[in-house]
Amino acid sequence: MAVVLSIHRVLGEMILPLLTLIVAIWFAVTWKPGGAAHPAARFFPMLVDLQAALGIIYFVFLVIGGNTQVLSFPFILHPLLGLVAAFVAHRAVRGNGLLPNLGRWSPLASLLILLVIVIANVMLAATI
Repeated sequence: MAVVLSIHRVLGEMILPLLTLIVAIWFAVTWKPGGAAHPAARFFPMLVDLQAALGIIYFVFLVIGGNTQVLSFPFILHPLLGLVAAFVAHRAVRGNGLLPNLGRWSPLASLLILLVIVIANVMLAATI
């Protein structure tokens, strides 16, 4: 289980925030009104899904192992924010993004929201 935690930490603390910024800028630059999402846009949400799945697996392992501290208030937010991040990642790269009224800036704004969620989740995990 230490391997799952290690992958979850490296992916969440180092790779995912940087990749989110890169993808946000890339989507904002390549956006076309009414255009379909780029085929590479399918892979970014999968990375966030992988991160959320690893976190949920580790969370369930902790709960089954008898660690009831993770069910208390600030700690329970970590897996919930992970699921919210996965939802935002899927909505951010589809069509017009999470905020369609922003036009070209919709993917950028959506992915910046995702970045804030990821950073908040990393800071919350530091307290665990």
